Amino acid sequence: MAHPADPPSAPLPATTPRLAGRVGLITGAGRGIGRAFATALAREGCDLVLCDICEGLPDGTPYPKTSREQLEETRRLAEEAGAEVAIRVGDAGDPAMARELVELAQQQFGRLDYLIANAALTIEGEIAELSPDVFETVIRNNLLGTFNILSPALGVMREARRGRVVIIASGDARHAEAKASPYVSSKWGLIGLAKTAALEVAKAGVTVNVILPGPVDTPMMSSEERFRQAVPGKENPARDDYLEARKDATPMGYAWVKPEDVAAAALFLLSDEARFVSGGTLSIDAADSANWT
Repeated sequence: MAHPADPPSAPLPATTPRLAGRVGLITGAGRGIGRAFATALAREGCDLVLCDICEGLPDGTPYPKTSREQLEETRRLAEEAGAEVAIRVGDAGDPAMARELVELAQQQFGRLDYLIANAALTIEGEIAELSPDVFETVIRNNLLGTFNILSPALGVMREARRGRVVIIASGDARHAEAKASPYVSSKWGLIGLAKTAALEVAKAGVTVNVILPGPVDTPMMSSEERFRQAVPGKENPARDDYLEARKDATPMGYAWVKPEDVAAAALFLLSDEARFVSGGTLSIDAADSANWT
């Protein structure tokens, strides 16, 4: 008889589809990394609950708001890849909406296996000039909002004694960035939240991890405001101007990584093979993380 402290043999690498019969909840799913998560999970056989705040995003962000049409396009792509999909428009960080999303997964699909907490925003400015309201808005959305969706999801997973949580933080959770104190503070906080959660649900076999993307080719970075920030001396700079200005942003010589690179990392953390990976961080940043510990 095997000793209870000796785990069973590691599972063999799964064949595609790896997530068949599973159900995932993704916040911030309307575009960018959220859309990449949705399509990646759908291709692996996972059914989905998708949520995005869309036009409800607070004002002041240096990028345009997600539209309902973009969220519908994410749904279309996921369904085209084979998933059954339920969507909701709203703030996944609102406690009532968070509970509704978790309940929706259980009612429509009978289970909840995965949570990808991706919803976030940034409003920028120097500390001496930021209002407390702006700072609070970012913290409330990014850190408290993640707690609010994490709490009911962990309750379901702990009871079922299965589940995977992936929280999307940022490379800014390991270093500073000028004019981004609310965002940086919230992302550092997510690591502490995830590590605490990992300890609390470890006995139930639930894992909680954090992905730290570097700059990613999404509307948050690929926007007219970002182009002007990168090339301040040129009138109406374009995407190629941004790429030229940012070509040394990472040690590998890229301005950014692609959303699909981040989604590939999430697939590993959601997999059965990652059963003992919990409480950790995974950087997807073209070697930028080599610059800090």
